[in-house]
Amino acid sequence: MNHYQSLNPIHYSTQDISASERFEYWNDVVLRHCIPAQSKPEDEKIFNGELSVRQLGLIDICTVSSTMHFWERTEKHLRFGPNDDLWLGFMEDGCGQIAQGGRATQYQNNSLMLYDAAQTFQFNLAGNKNHLIRIPRHLLINRVPNIEHLTAQVLDETRPGIVPLREMLRQSVDDKFDFTNMDFAERFAKSALELLVLSLEVQDIAKVNIERDLYSKAMSFILRNLQNPGLNLEKIAQAHCVSTRTLSRAFARHQKTVMSVIWSERLIASRDALKSGRVASISEVALDYGFTDFSHFSHAFKKAFGVTPREYFKKC
Repeated sequence: MNHYQSLNPIHYSTQDISASERFEYWNDVVLRHCIPAQSKPEDEKIFNGELSVRQLGLIDICTVSSTMHFWERTEKHLRFGPNDDLWLGFMEDGCGQIAQGGRATQYQNNSLMLYDAAQTFQFNLAGNKNHLIRIPRHLLINRVPNIEHLTAQVLDETRPGIVPLREMLRQSVDDKFDFTNMDFAERFAKSALELLVLSLEVQDIAKVNIERDLYSKAMSFILRNLQNPGLNLEKIAQAHCVSTRTLSRAFARHQKTVMSVIWSERLIASRDALKSGRVASISEVALDYGFTDFSHFSHAFKKAFGVTPREYFKKC
């Protein structure tokens, strides 16, 4: 979606457009403000739609009222219309279906659900006041690393955060509130995002606990196997009977990657071995801790600790 300096809502309607041109106009308007995708109406002869677009701090809110129509974002759109924003749908008085990532869900009045512009999807909607909230990916991905696996699911309203978030989204399009005040709008948006993060963390709490346990076990495995030059993401995942994606996600919760941890721990162990005198040479310590390229080892050691392994060994 494009950003606008004005904080006043922008409104579009097909009401005054001839019936034969309505959906073409609608398609152009929606694509201008949302995500590149192909679309079609359920019945072009009776199609009508209204769209309001407003900026609220770091997020944008598109409010759609329309008869039933369909959207599909394909691999072609991902290549030629790249977009990695995350979208939160709040169907205040609408219905439809969304499918993404092998999941599909029906939504109705008061439903909240996520979808991801970086993945293909199929989406149909109808009704009044369907709010589609564009959220820049970086605002969520570091706090909810597995968020792409939470799309195309109606968020459980019994979880903390969902009910107040829904009420804030209703208020965000209410003309009674002055969102032209930029400071107020930004604080309002940040509060809404905090509620969303809370609800998403709780939606997936069992998986979070499993991944934390996996991280601890994988770290112990890495420390026990630093001497193995073949230690890598695939071998660690296999040893713990999980996919590489699950293992990577467990480390991402700690803002780390598996290979960066292996690399760092090998360098620390090499330094400690040199300091303690447990090795007789630089080549010995390199081989002992999984380094087969001595030149690469020396360069990485100096980058990490400010001196070469040989210089460090002499000081010890």
